Amino acid sequence: MKRHITAKLKQAQEKLGMTFSEEHFDFISKLEKEEVKFGEEEWLFWTVNDKPNDANDNFIIESSLNFKNEWGLDGLVFATNGIGDYLVVLPKELGDLILVMMHETAELKLFGKNIQDISQNGPVDYFWSDDYCYKLDDNDKLVKSENFNPNISSNKYSENYFGEDYELRSQLDDLIDDEKTEKISEILNGLERLSNSKDENHKVWAFNKLSDIYLRGFGPVPPDMTKALEYNQRAVDLNSHKAISNRAACYFFGLGMTKDINKALKLATKANELSKTNQFADIFATKQGGGMYDKLVDMITTEIKKHENNSC
Repeated sequence: MKRHITAKLKQAQEKLGMTFSEEHFDFISKLEKEEVKFGEEEWLFWTVNDKPNDANDNFIIESSLNFKNEWGLDGLVFATNGIGDYLVVLPKELGDLILVMMHETAELKLFGKNIQDISQNGPVDYFWSDDYCYKLDDNDKLVKSENFNPNISSNKYSENYFGEDYELRSQLDDLIDDEKTEKISEILNGLERLSNSKDENHKVWAFNKLSDIYLRGFGPVPPDMTKALEYNQRAVDLNSHKAISNRAACYFFGLGMTKDINKALKLATKANELSKTNQFADIFATKQGGGMYDKLVDMITTEIKKHENNSC
């Protein structure tokens, strides 16, 4: 156990004039690492990494003061998902209830009844819900919901919002196609959940979408070639023809890796063969019995021939 965590928690409570519940305090104080899974979601408790001998290094104090400055509410911020959302309790107003601060939509939504409940059951279905506790309007004015009901049963991802994996995939596809960048947290969390689907088709689709998002960037998420290639490789490992064709293009253009047109041709040819079983192969094929990546194969082949002719 990292003993300094207890000291950091006590320091935060004294500085901010609020206290965690005994169970919540014990939960954080016993953490051995910063990553914690609530259902399918991973949250980071950076208090674990606070410097023991630096009184100015306290994640909860810094984050809570920033929260107070932005929202005008007294709360204890204790975790983040690393993409701008935070978990917070408002002890003076809502007791043990845990809220999630959605930074893109500027909303505070119910995340769970208490720390024990979300540890056992995961968060309630907040992703697609329109219910909120507080939000900031277009003028950054705090608005409190008149319909917020904290007395709902806790559960994992409710079928009312997620349903089966195919329904989640459909919802995510619409958000991505419509470029709903303000929903990036929901999109990324949904794709991560889908990447753990028992259905390999859904997993492959999620990996390819995540790779595309990090390749091009999406709203507040900047391009990140390292992450794009990581997700691409996970799809390649599942024999996704789309992922393999994308890896071929990376080798051909030298995107994120050393240019190698021979490797590009090998991968493009493999992707093209795999794609022939796809129902849309005939639409994209440029020749009888061809595949979806005929043009890519031809382009790379032409480039290789140019190099060979120039070397003669």
